[in-house]
Amino acid sequence: MSALFKAKYLLRLHGVSALSRLWYGLGGGPGLVRRFPRLGSEALVGQLAQMPLSKPAAAEKPLRVGLFTMLGSHSYMVATEIALGRALRARGHEVRLVLCDRALPVCENKGVGNTARWGDACFKCHRHGLAQFKASGLPWVRVSDLTASVDDATAEALLQQLDFGHIIESSLYKYFRIGRLRGTPEEAEARTRFAEACRISARAALGLSRWKPDRVIMSHGVYSTWAPALAVFNRLRIPVAVYNKGKKRNTTVMNWVQGLTDWNVSAEWDSVRDQPLSLAQEQRIRAYLQTRLNHSADALRYNLGEEESLEATRARLGLDPAKPTFVLFTNVLWDAASAQKEIAFPNAVDWVMDTIAWFAAHPEKQLVVKIHPAEVVIGTRQPFAAEIRARFPTIPANVRLIEPAEKVNSWSIMRVASVGLVHTSTPGMELPLEGIPCIVVSGVHYRGKGFTLDVASREEYFRLLERWPDHPVDRDRLQTLALRYAHLLFERYHLPWSFLCEPSYGLNTGFAFASDQELLEHPTVDLVCRAVERRSGFLQDPL
Repeated sequence: MSALFKAKYLLRLHGVSALSRLWYGLGGGPGLVRRFPRLGSEALVGQLAQMPLSKPAAAEKPLRVGLFTMLGSHSYMVATEIALGRALRARGHEVRLVLCDRALPVCENKGVGNTARWGDACFKCHRHGLAQFKASGLPWVRVSDLTASVDDATAEALLQQLDFGHIIESSLYKYFRIGRLRGTPEEAEARTRFAEACRISARAALGLSRWKPDRVIMSHGVYSTWAPALAVFNRLRIPVAVYNKGKKRNTTVMNWVQGLTDWNVSAEWDSVRDQPLSLAQEQRIRAYLQTRLNHSADALRYNLGEEESLEATRARLGLDPAKPTFVLFTNVLWDAASAQKEIAFPNAVDWVMDTIAWFAAHPEKQLVVKIHPAEVVIGTRQPFAAEIRARFPTIPANVRLIEPAEKVNSWSIMRVASVGLVHTSTPGMELPLEGIPCIVVSGVHYRGKGFTLDVASREEYFRLLERWPDHPVDRDRLQTLALRYAHLLFERYHLPWSFLCEPSYGLNTGFAFASDQELLEHPTVDLVCRAVERRSGFLQDPL
């Protein structure tokens, strides 16, 4: 660990905390961190120090709720779980936060190629979380204490019943930022580290279970930091609510989870799919969908170009209007949204390569491959375009490739499509909104909802491409169902997280409330607390 880094970070942590504490102590509000976001999430420490815990209410059925935070440097998770912990405590429940104290050999903070700085990352993460937890006034426990509280025989007996293979794979994808492993010595070394991280996460969950929690709240739980703990809680039948950032700006989605996590509104969808939207509901969802052309209301912008006419798009791509046009939308290969959801193909790379090869043999049809702009927004070490050109040095004449940095609006591309082809990307539900059928090859959340063409095998997929456009499609029904699903997903499932100050994506610099009572009055906090107490769904009421 660098002594200079340690000194500089402690100076920042204590300096920003002191400034923030002075500001809030003099009656200042969150406008400071909104105006000066570079103060960072360390400013929350000072705010917490000036916000004493309220006296808990007398709950009719008090619960024990564990908040499996783990990574103290992730300001979104730390701020979220402190806020929810304070709210639940104020409602009369007992809460306990969990902080990794540099116990994990590898985690989301430790990137490939910079192992020399892992010590610095661990130090910053731990000290950041420690300062926040102490200032919060809430009970918390270290991972090392939890793992030490479980004897080896008990831990091994449980670990032998669990298979962490898929968790390790997902973690490797994210770590290397690729979608297909190559079997290198570097991968083997990382696999060993992630296997140990899985064991520590699982053992920490087993340690927390000795406290006998009635509920657990944690991040989406896909990777080795949380997924093994989730598996343990599931095995012990402790209900777990997971949360993750939504697509809309400053929103969060939540689910009760057994097994793998995903956006899941299936139960509610079954009850609303045949119910027409009210005029007000339709106006709200259409207004939001209009913003998706430039992502003006979203957390991240992926549409990099302006919308253009059908004719201009065809001319730009050199498409023949007399031929059916298939538009394939890729995913970022390593992202949890797409990893390990394969159904019809072994992986997303094989799906794209086999599709291009099929079109090369079918010149009477044409294919547009739009590579996800997230490759340049959030990064990748396995660019899809490079994979394609390695396999096809000469791109087939009836195939058009759109690079991720090209300023081409996805909605313009969708409108040239006779049919869409998707793995797990959002166009799979946006295409039907335009009355355009979409073939889905993987296990995405909108699969099976009635407005997509879902295939279960490679053979079924190519049979469908072969006979297109003879496949019957009720386009009006697609639009109707897709609009209802979009309303459920974006207007009810996406919860406003406005009780946190988020000046930029993922950076939470403070609370937008001044007391626990004000926090409890926030509609989302009230909804979440009631859902935790009743084990009900995390959905806003339809308006």
